[in-house]
Amino acid sequence: MSKLPDRSMSAFHEPTASSAHLRHLSRNQRIDSNGSDGRGAMGDNASDIGSQNTNPFITTVEDTGFAGSMAAGGGDGDGWPSRTSVTSVSRRAMIQNRIIRYIGHFILVVFLSIIVILLLVAVGIPMSDNGVPPTRTYSNMEFNWKIDPKSYLSPMNSNFTNYNILLDAHIHTVYSDGVLTPKQVIEFALANGYNAIIVTDHQTVAGSLATKKYAEEHYKDQITIITGMEYTSCRIHMNFIGINESIPVSPPQPSDEQLKEVIQRVHDMGGLVIVNHIPWSNATMLPWDVPRLPNNPSREDLYDWGVDGFEVVNQNTFDLRTYQFIQEHSDRLVGLTGSDMHRPDSSYAWTTINAADNSAEAILDEIRNRRTSFLLDPSGTRPVNGPPYNPEYFKYAPWGLIGDYFYGYVDRYRGQYSFQASFCQSEVVIVHHRMIGWFFLWLFVSIIILEILYWLFRWLALLIWRKIRACWGTRRGR
Repeated sequence: MSKLPDRSMSAFHEPTASSAHLRHLSRNQRIDSNGSDGRGAMGDNASDIGSQNTNPFITTVEDTGFAGSMAAGGGDGDGWPSRTSVTSVSRRAMIQNRIIRYIGHFILVVFLSIIVILLLVAVGIPMSDNGVPPTRTYSNMEFNWKIDPKSYLSPMNSNFTNYNILLDAHIHTVYSDGVLTPKQVIEFALANGYNAIIVTDHQTVAGSLATKKYAEEHYKDQITIITGMEYTSCRIHMNFIGINESIPVSPPQPSDEQLKEVIQRVHDMGGLVIVNHIPWSNATMLPWDVPRLPNNPSREDLYDWGVDGFEVVNQNTFDLRTYQFIQEHSDRLVGLTGSDMHRPDSSYAWTTINAADNSAEAILDEIRNRRTSFLLDPSGTRPVNGPPYNPEYFKYAPWGLIGDYFYGYVDRYRGQYSFQASFCQSEVVIVHHRMIGWFFLWLFVSIIILEILYWLFRWLALLIWRKIRACWGTRRGR
């Protein structure tokens, strides 16, 4: 059996037979080393090569699928596969490889996208809860203006024209949930026309004692500080004024008897009990559809339990029903106004008092005798000094905003805080499953679009690069 010529043998060292290789192989096989036609021997040689091939780098005709195409009648009449059949086989293999590569790349992108989303959720939500510093900083705020409400407002009681005290009977400091220090609270009050304030931090008199001490040291005869605290529970908020000792507040849902006992205790200490913001307390809370403070006692019950008065204006809300109730029981009840200031804002109301002097005792004496009226400005005072942004906020805000975004897929309702490490309503969590489904659908669509753009730009880049190389080769050939 004759051996294949060396030139024809080189064709079988190609891992894949292209049409160019076949043309080269066919041309060289027509004349063997003896000058004879090698077609007949080729069949034998091909079978010998196929049976004796042990070199992994040599691909036989059978290995490339040519034998099958010849047996199927796909040859060119000389025992060789046609150019069309070889091209078809190669093209199918190439298409399959590309499809597998595209699918694999797509799955990888989807997997990585899900991992990134989970990482953003894991970091963003805790940062949104308590990891981002406050948006604004109040520590350096100044209140360098002076408002005189007497110059443009008249008392609610037209007969109450003589007064020397403008009182804010409800104000908070950093000792509870306020943002201003005792010094800043005093400056805020003076700027907005008050010359007396009752500091009523939640559950403690510490803020009022600190504010009183600072005022006596730095603002003597300019402003009077009356001590007190705000009794805060899930049934009622009450200001205890004129006391110098904190009264324990518990439980979050006190019974009627417990409320009666605490009212009596304040009276035994020489203080007064003022019920706060009834409209706010009875406002409907969603999604529970219950009052903000459930089981809030009625005005009649509170009157029977011995309270001394009610807050008739809280911030910019005028409680007409409570005002009328006080008028009906003017022999026992007094009405006061309070800004309930936690963060500096406009002032809306001033309690007017005509006291013997500007001492806390003289002011409290007038309140006990129910000789008060008030000024009301529903639109609020100007100017309002906005606090500057906190530089630390911008550093961590992106993470907090990411957490806020993912929180948008869930509604979490915790209810009114009791200021006793609990909430007044049961927590409700509503997951928006439809929104989450649409999120992943749009994510899937976005990835597909990006994949199409990626492969399109890659194809264009390769096309441009080939054109550049062709032009460069042409120039070099010249």
